[in-house]
Amino acid sequence: MTEQKPLAARSAGGRRPPPPPISDAQKKLIRFQMIYLMISFAMLIVISEPAIRLPLGNAANAIFGPTIGFHYQFPLLTLILSGIIIGLVTSIPRYFFTDWLRYGRTQARSRAYSQAIREAYKTQQRDRIQKLNKMRMEMTMEQQQIQMQTMKPLMVLTILTLFIFIWLDVFIYSLPYGVVSFPWAPHVIISDSTFIFFPLWIVVYFLASLVIGYFATMIIKYLDFTYKLRKIEEKEQGSGQWN
Repeated sequence: MTEQKPLAARSAGGRRPPPPPISDAQKKLIRFQMIYLMISFAMLIVISEPAIRLPLGNAANAIFGPTIGFHYQFPLLTLILSGIIIGLVTSIPRYFFTDWLRYGRTQARSRAYSQAIREAYKTQQRDRIQKLNKMRMEMTMEQQQIQMQTMKPLMVLTILTLFIFIWLDVFIYSLPYGVVSFPWAPHVIISDSTFIFFPLWIVVYFLASLVIGYFATMIIKYLDFTYKLRKIEEKEQGSGQWN
C-alpha cells in the first residue's frame, strides 16, 4: 500500500488556511471599481429622472445653444459637432494616459498564453494547466490595472459628456419641427426610435463620436510613435558617430 501524504491545503488543526491577503494593487482596483460604479449609477439617475435632467439641459442650452446649437437651424450639424467634441475630448486624454508599451506586452503575453493553454489541454498536462491558470489571474489583474490607469482621466470628463448628452436631449425635443433633412433621406423624424431601438439622434451622435475618437487616436499614435522612433534613430546615429 502506498503511503498517503497529508493534504497541504489544510493546517495542523484540520482547518483550511486563510486566503492570501489582498495586495495594495487589488485594493486600489477594488476602490476604483466601486467609485466608477457609483458614478455610473449617479449618471443613470440623472438621465432617467426628468426633474434633474430638464433643468440641467436648460442650463446647458444657455452655453451650447448659441455656439453649436445654431438656433435650431442645423440640428444634424449640431449632432455631428457634439460627437466630434466628445470624440476628441475622450480620445486624446485616453491616449496619453495609456501605457502603450505595457499594453503591447500584455497583448503579446495574452496571445502566447492562449496558444500555451490550448496545447496544454490538447496534451492533457494537468500541472501545466494549473500553472497557466495562476498566470491567467496575474494577467487579468495587469489588464485591469492598465484599464484603471486609462479610465482615471475619463471619470472627470464623464461630467462633460453627460452635460452635452443631456443638453442634446433637451435640444432635440425643443426643435420647432420634427422632420429633418438627412443626406440619405429628405424627410426624417429625428426622434424616431425604430432604428435599433434608439432614437435616431442618439445613433448619429454616437457614430460621430466613435468615428472621430477612433481616427484621432490613430493619428495621435502615428505622430507620437513616429516622433519617438525618430528620436531613437537620432540617438543611435549620434552614439555611432561618437564611437
